[in-house]
Amino acid sequence: MFTRYDLPRNDRLSSPITVLVREVSPSSSNKLDFEVTVEDADGHTIPLKIWSTHSLSLSLTEGHRYELKDVRGRYWSQGGSRHYQLDSTKNLTVIELGSSDDNATRLLMVGDTHVGYRHRRRDKKAKGAKDLDARDRFQAVMDQANTLDADAIVHAGDIFDHVAIGADRSFVIDALNSELNIPFYYIYGNHDEPASRRTVDRATNDTSGIERLSNDGKSVGEAGVTLFGIDYSHDSFPGESLEASVQSVLSNANVLVVHDTPYPVRNENGHHIHQKRGADFRKAIEQTSSEIDIIVSGHMHVGQQGTLDEFQTPVLVTGAPAPINSGKEDNNPSTWLLRVTESGIDGITRHPL
Repeated sequence: MFTRYDLPRNDRLSSPITVLVREVSPSSSNKLDFEVTVEDADGHTIPLKIWSTHSLSLSLTEGHRYELKDVRGRYWSQGGSRHYQLDSTKNLTVIELGSSDDNATRLLMVGDTHVGYRHRRRDKKAKGAKDLDARDRFQAVMDQANTLDADAIVHAGDIFDHVAIGADRSFVIDALNSELNIPFYYIYGNHDEPASRRTVDRATNDTSGIERLSNDGKSVGEAGVTLFGIDYSHDSFPGESLEASVQSVLSNANVLVVHDTPYPVRNENGHHIHQKRGADFRKAIEQTSSEIDIIVSGHMHVGQQGTLDEFQTPVLVTGAPAPINSGKEDNNPSTWLLRVTESGIDGITRHPL
C-alpha cells in the first residue's frame, strides 16, 4: 500500500499508486487547474497539484479512491519538518476505484503467470520474452493487489509453466505465505503439471488463505461474491454441475473461473474473439441453476472482453501479465479489477503491468 514515505525526492513514481481523495479545491492561480488533498494508506494527507500546463481533463470526487499512474512525487525539508507533494504530469492517468465508504468487494483477476517460463527453449519462447523471468511478474501481481486494495486475487490457471522446477514452485508458495495478506483463489491450467499441482495442493491444505476453486462455490467479501471454478478440461467441460446453494442464490455476483479458449464469445463489434472452437462456455452455464454473472477465463494470452452467445453473459479473458503471446496481437500485459457491490458487478478496470 502506498504511503508518503514511498515518494522519491523529485521524480515520477515508478509504479501506480492508490489514494483516497479528501478534498478538491479550485485554485486562484492561473498555473493550477485545481488542488487536491489525498490520503495515503497510513491516513496522512498529501497535496496533489494539477498543473494547467498539462491540459488534463480530470474529474475527482471527494471520498473516492483512485489509482494514479505517471504522477510525480517529491519531498523536501523546511523549518525542521519534511514536506511531501504530488504533481500532475502530461501523462497522468486516473482510474476511479469507487467510494471509500461502500462495502464493495474488489477482486484482482489474473491468469497465465507461467512461473518457470525462463526454462523454456529459446525457440519456444515468444518474441521479446527470451530473457523473461516470470517470477518477477508474479511478484508484480501481488504488489498490484496491495496497491489496488484488492480483497482477494483470483487466478484463472497456469500459475506455472510446464517446465517449472522446484525453485519456481518454492518461490510461488513462499511468496503467497510471506507477502500476501489476502486470499488467493485458483484453478489449474493446461501448463500446471502434476508436480506443480501437488505443491499447490499441499500449500492449500496447510494455509487457509490459499483455496482451489471447484464446482462448490466459495464465498468472498462483504458484498457477497460466490466463486466457482473449473480446471482446464481439454476443450470440453466435465459433466459435474456447479452446486447451487442458498449462498449462490443470494449472492450479489456469481463468478465462474475457467481455463480454455472462449467460445462462442463475441466482442463489442459482434465478431467471435476466437474462431477456434474450444470448450463451449454455454455448457458451463447450463450446468448450474444459479445465475452466472460473469465468466473469467485464462488460457489465451491477450486480454479481452466479450459476451457469450445466447446467454449474453459477460466474459473476461484475463490475458497474461507478461508479454508471452506469440501471435500478432498486442500483449498489453495486465490484471483486471472486478468490483462488486450490493447492486452486483459495479465495474471492471484493466491495470497494465
